[in-house]
Amino acid sequence: MKALFDEVGAVGDPQEQVVDALRAELEEYGELLNCFDDQQNAILARDPDSVLTADAAIGAQLITTRDRRKRREALVAALAALSERPMESTLHDLMPLIREPMRPLVQALIAEVNRLITRARRRAQQNQMLLARTVEVTQELVARLSPGTVTRTYSPLGKMKIKASAGAGRLLEKS
Repeated sequence: MKALFDEVGAVGDPQEQVVDALRAELEEYGELLNCFDDQQNAILARDPDSVLTADAAIGAQLITTRDRRKRREALVAALAALSERPMESTLHDLMPLIREPMRPLVQALIAEVNRLITRARRRAQQNQMLLARTVEVTQELVARLSPGTVTRTYSPLGKMKIKASAGAGRLLEKS
């Protein structure tokens, strides 16, 4: 059973490895939240280049965060197997197996990871709404400045498709 920890590349006490994995995961969720903050600041500053840069950073950070989560999940599964528990056991299920001095730390790390996940999801939704509203306002502005050049249609799934005509708008025509 100890070989399972070797498979996930861990060395040392299994419980300490789980704690280290939780700390690493917590750090990555914090960085993801920072990326969402940067994106929101770029949106509010109306800086499209920074929005694209932040979007790329978010994508990369999501991959890193997912990898950290998978590593922690593998360590928890290995700890479960080592303790002769089902491999699909959650860390919460294994809490009675955690040594008493470490238990409050593990509980605090789990709570903080969950809190950051909630904050990151909320911030992602806020940013999505800000971006959608920015696009909507820009489309309305274009439609007002050049009526008849923008056509909105909806797909059967309710998604809006906007098409700008190829002709010159009224603002570009010479009098």
